[in-house]
Amino acid sequence: MFSYLDAGTGSMIITAVAGGFAGLVVAVKMGMARLRSKVTGKPLVTEPADEDDAANAHD
Repeated sequence: MFSYLDAGTGSMIITAVAGGFAGLVVAVKMGMARLRSKVTGKPLVTEPADEDDAANAHD
């Protein structure tokens, strides 16, 4: 027996797969940054060092 999948269900499946892939990419990038930080001894840059830099970044 075959089930019927409407367009909404197919779209939801594609969105879930794309979101999972994007999450995996971000997780790998963060892992590589942490590994690189441990190997080189340089700290991770998680936020701007100065509040003025953060304010000017949006201008």
